[in-house]
Amino acid sequence: MEVTLLFGSNQGDRQALIRQAMQQMTVIGPIKCSSSLYETAPWGFEADNAFYNIAVTYTTALSPTDVLHHCLETEKQLGRTRPAGGYASRTMDIDIILYDQQVISTPELTIPHPRMALRNFVLIPLNEIMPEYIHPVTHRTIASLLQSCPDTLEVHPIQQ
Repeated sequence: MEVTLLFGSNQGDRQALIRQAMQQMTVIGPIKCSSSLYETAPWGFEADNAFYNIAVTYTTALSPTDVLHHCLETEKQLGRTRPAGGYASRTMDIDIILYDQQVISTPELTIPHPRMALRNFVLIPLNEIMPEYIHPVTHRTIASLLQSCPDTLEVHPIQQ
């Protein structure tokens, strides 16, 4: 199976934290491909620092729930706290965006990520690595979802 994760950070050494998180997540399986690193203003809240984001596809034999538990543990190990009341700055955020063509809706997990088509910071990195992937719910390609995305936040590649 292939699982695509989106890593994000807007606190601390963002680039180093993302590299560390990507490496720690190889516990689920090897990296198949990754996008460039991008910088984006916070989505849905105000913050002093912009986010760095990257999309990474792993090959895995684990269930989506097991992958989620590894994501949450990695976030915690890298200093993520979850204050009550919605979006906030964070050292690490790892979202499961896609898991092959599976559609999952449980109280703990929704795949594909329910807001992916509303966010340039998700679609732009995905479009770089999988523009022709067909979303299993909308039946549209990532490229098509990006063209119609209502998000106006700019997403800029980071020179590494």
